[in-house]
Amino acid sequence: MKKSEETIDALGLWNMGDGSFHSLLSPSAAKAIIRKAWKEGIRAFDSAFSYREADSLLYSALREMNAERCDYAIWSKVMAVPTLERKALSSLKRLGTDHFDILMLHWPTNDENLFPALKTLERMKDEGKTIEIGVSNFPLPLLEKVSRDFQLSYHERPLSLIWTREWEEERKLSLKTIAYGPGGLGLLGGKYSHQTPPQDRRQDNEAFKSEYFPILIDKMKEIALKHSLTLYETAYSFVYSMNPWAIVRGIGKAEDTKIRKCVLDQEDMDSLSSLSSLIVSTYSKDNIFAHSWS
Repeated sequence: MKKSEETIDALGLWNMGDGSFHSLLSPSAAKAIIRKAWKEGIRAFDSAFSYREADSLLYSALREMNAERCDYAIWSKVMAVPTLERKALSSLKRLGTDHFDILMLHWPTNDENLFPALKTLERMKDEGKTIEIGVSNFPLPLLEKVSRDFQLSYHERPLSLIWTREWEEERKLSLKTIAYGPGGLGLLGGKYSHQTPPQDRRQDNEAFKSEYFPILIDKMKEIALKHSLTLYETAYSFVYSMNPWAIVRGIGKAEDTKIRKCVLDQEDMDSLSSLSSLIVSTYSKDNIFAHSWS
């Protein structure tokens, strides 16, 4: 396989400011990861208003490294609520900057709030408070509608071996995909099995409970051995080979910042995609976090 363009590697700040899903990193650990990511060449940082102190930690770490604003990109997300602009401006203050590179709606909501929020994003772009705008976690029918009616350039969505739903259809749209969760919320690293599930809500994930999940892990191990990769690197390489515009990685330890990746051959992609499709078909909801927007 050949990639049509190089995919941007971005650092996700979720675990630096929100502990509702996973362990919250300490400020010192978070800043150590940011510094290591910078040394490894990462220049894009994915945040959100709801990540609380993550914005301030990013600003502090970059300031300590004397990083110039023109040398890095900040992507952020805000819920589609009437206070969207106020929250976005609060994030800008925490980030020590006057603009986002990309500002997105974090999740879809009802039409009463959604369409005014999209108009607010367009106005903020016109005013220079963000260079580009987009949305995040939108199901395909809604994504098709809003991308026709508004000046959107990006969609941030989960994309991994346990979540490829609507990817083939979505990639036909004139939007750039920012993929997050290439490690399948940590389930694809080989640490967990049905006998030793994670001690959090991930143990109830429909992909993890699927009869095909252990078969997928076995196939990943085979491909990992073939390419001298870890299981996580194999999971990342699968998403990398799908050629999204960017991939957002959540990193728990500074020493895990650097990873190996490769473009998987067609045989590997076909075998993994086949198992992925079987797993995704078991989901009863249209979002990996069990939300339903239909």
